[in-house]
Amino acid sequence: METAQNELMRAMATLLQDGKFSDLTVACGTQKYAVHKAIVCSRSGFFEGACSHPFKETSTGVIDLSEDEEEPVKHMIDYFYHLDYLTQSKPRASSCFVHRRISQDKRRRASSIKQNLAMIEDPLLACAATNPASQAMSNLPLTPPEDDSDYKQLHFSPKLPSSPESLPEEGDDIAFEPLEPVQATKEPNMVLHAKVYAIADKYDIPGLKELARRKFEAQVAQHWDATEFPDALEEVYCSTIDTDRGLRDVVLQAFRENPRLAMKAEVEAAVRDLAPLAFELYKVASGLPV
Repeated sequence: METAQNELMRAMATLLQDGKFSDLTVACGTQKYAVHKAIVCSRSGFFEGACSHPFKETSTGVIDLSEDEEEPVKHMIDYFYHLDYLTQSKPRASSCFVHRRISQDKRRRASSIKQNLAMIEDPLLACAATNPASQAMSNLPLTPPEDDSDYKQLHFSPKLPSSPESLPEEGDDIAFEPLEPVQATKEPNMVLHAKVYAIADKYDIPGLKELARRKFEAQVAQHWDATEFPDALEEVYCSTIDTDRGLRDVVLQAFRENPRLAMKAEVEAAVRDLAPLAFELYKVASGLPV
């Protein structure tokens, strides 16, 4: 017999697939998604604001996100209705990633100040909101061991404890997000998860941002030696601000646990290009808080 939770999730997926009762269109490049205000506005501060105030989107019923890449936007829409994204690994056109020089557009994007939108409670995902204890853990300094004689190899201290998952309190709505650990896929998708993390931050979707962080962390733990890793470094440090430690601490932890990373030519080239990353690695190796 189908459980109430599964029935609800199947109904949500059908709404997206059929577009029935849709009252809003999200456009991105060549793609258009027939969505529902009751779903997307309750999960995103950006969409709630766009549909609640006298903006152009209110009268046209179309929100144009063409300035964003199509794939992250697709995963964002999938998350609204499935509470997950990229559940099946897609084959890559090429398994070879070559580190590219940072574009000026990305440099400007990294230095821009993001808008501080008000957080709104997610009625279907109450446990996704980050609790104060989790925030405190994310701000802990990453410091090297007392014996730092092997400085050049960046031999850092053991891994910090993981931030605890926030649990629903009595009276909260039932949360449908899977609580089991995120498993890394066979193919590395570190760059993609970093892009989804950035778009979740941009459009104020806390649950998606946390899910993307968990997926990114799982991928880095398994694929830190993949040729995609230098590009993931670039994406992380060019799409997040200094105070957003979600992905940056995962990157620093990878260097802590895998000293061989610092000896790879492609990684060295990425670190030379990314001054914020180089400075943070210096602070970690010097025992300074990040």
